[in-house]
Amino acid sequence: MPTLDEITFPGITLVGTSPTFCKIKVTAKLSDAQAVMGGTFPATPVVVFRHTPRPSRHYIGGMKPLESRTTLLQYFEAFKAFV
Repeated sequence: MPTLDEITFPGITLVGTSPTFCKIKVTAKLSDAQAVMGGTFPATPVVVFRHTPRPSRHYIGGMKPLESRTTLLQYFEAFKAFV
């Protein structure tokens, strides 16, 4: 299998029912055996982009409130493009 110079991983983390969407770019320098297996930092930093949606001004409870659920499900649908 050919090696890639870089690859971007999409990710979702949940705290309760509150999602955070992430985009992580992994370069060949990071996945190099020296950086990962050797426990050293790569010369270039790893940048993680994240977005925690806040569907309303009074956002509490993740997807439990019905009005928040509709908005958050739209975020999940849009996230499919990255998977």
